[in-house]
Amino acid sequence: MNRFALASLTIPCLTLAAAGQCTSVWDGSLGLPGIDRGYIQPMMNWDDGTGERLYVGGSFNAVRGVPGSTILAQWDRDTNTWDRVGTPGLSTGSTNGFLTNIMPFEVLGEERLVVAGFFASAGGVADTRSIAAWNGTEWISMSAELPSPQSIWAMTTGDVGQGENLIIGGAWPEIGGTFGADLAQWDGDEWLPIGDGSGITGGFSPTVFAAQMFDDGTGPALYAGGRFDSIGFAPNTAVFGRFNGTEWEAVGGGLNPEDFLSSINAMAVFDDGTGEALYVGGSDVFAPGQPFSSVYKWDGVAWSAIGQEFGGRVTDLKVWDDGTGPALYVSGTAVPDIQYVAKLEGDEWVPLAGGAASQPATSGSFASVFGLHVWDGDLYVGGNFTLVGDPAIEARGIVRRTGCATPDCYADFDDDGRLSLFDFLAFQNAFDAGDTAADCDDDGRLSLFDFLCFQNAFDAGCD
Repeated sequence: MNRFALASLTIPCLTLAAAGQCTSVWDGSLGLPGIDRGYIQPMMNWDDGTGERLYVGGSFNAVRGVPGSTILAQWDRDTNTWDRVGTPGLSTGSTNGFLTNIMPFEVLGEERLVVAGFFASAGGVADTRSIAAWNGTEWISMSAELPSPQSIWAMTTGDVGQGENLIIGGAWPEIGGTFGADLAQWDGDEWLPIGDGSGITGGFSPTVFAAQMFDDGTGPALYAGGRFDSIGFAPNTAVFGRFNGTEWEAVGGGLNPEDFLSSINAMAVFDDGTGEALYVGGSDVFAPGQPFSSVYKWDGVAWSAIGQEFGGRVTDLKVWDDGTGPALYVSGTAVPDIQYVAKLEGDEWVPLAGGAASQPATSGSFASVFGLHVWDGDLYVGGNFTLVGDPAIEARGIVRRTGCATPDCYADFDDDGRLSLFDFLAFQNAFDAGDTAADCDDDGRLSLFDFLCFQNAFDAGCD
């Protein structure tokens, strides 16, 4: 590598690649050609020891035609290539399978990537129906003993009185031989109930769709939402309730479903400048005394409507900083009013830079966005779409919205967590493309001095 001798020249780089110089854009490269049919929902970045990759799940036949990548695949951003996960990977059996959650957690003494949803088995390993763990080499059973057609829809981590455990929700009578109807926790070795394990009640396919730990000022608690009449037999817990470490209870008098299909599907903790609060979204649910809205906020004292009602179903809520400050983003299905993905601006949900086009979709007649994920300052959007933005660009099922937040270390230009030749190559590419991110000395133009500035930053290293 040709390195400049800078013994007598030092250029301070105190305002490297200022946010004002960056433009957040849609990048569809990882979605070309993307999925043929179906949709993408859960996404998670994880390093199995050979490098960090993006793992994506959902219900699709394959990504970029890679054999065996049905419902689960991994993307290497350094090479922009897709690959399967395991040989064989997940088997859907004789019916349609899907993934709803992907999350790292310790399983039998080793951190693994836990995947959950509805599938027949993982890598042909016994007792891996609907939930299994991957360590980069092999699949392992978590002894869930879930019979078909039971499915898992929610996953989070938290301490509900028995240590920091993996918490899951869905629809089942018991798990791992433990009476833990519809909600349970994994301590790394075995399944345990939450509370008395009484779970939820309901007349039409009762299911827990979302789970989130949150402290509203009264102490950490597990909040659970879905489609059900009550949880833990507590009053006023239709579609939503919390476990306070001892029992299930209503939250602020509860939320009201409009009909038997009403549900809570997504939750996120966000601070709008007035303190952290819990935001929840779903379908046909309202807070008493509040205007109808698709998203509501619980601040520990009262419920309040957030933004307008845009119909359809909220599928995800995520906090992301695009370089202008943290903000709340929402995705949904059957929500053309917000173009399927939107940002909360003031008290209004505004389509994110044109959102996703209504048509065409990868499957069916209309588009949807099902999952949002933040990785290294960028927002990844997954769903059932082929076009995003205005003007539209092509991206089949997955797209990235680049962020402009100030990097933790400017010299780590390819943002892979280490300094190497590839950072120089990434800087050179940005410089050749006229990208203002390469204006290291922040003088408003690209020149040799930017290379000298970058060399200084590289030599200084990253803390």
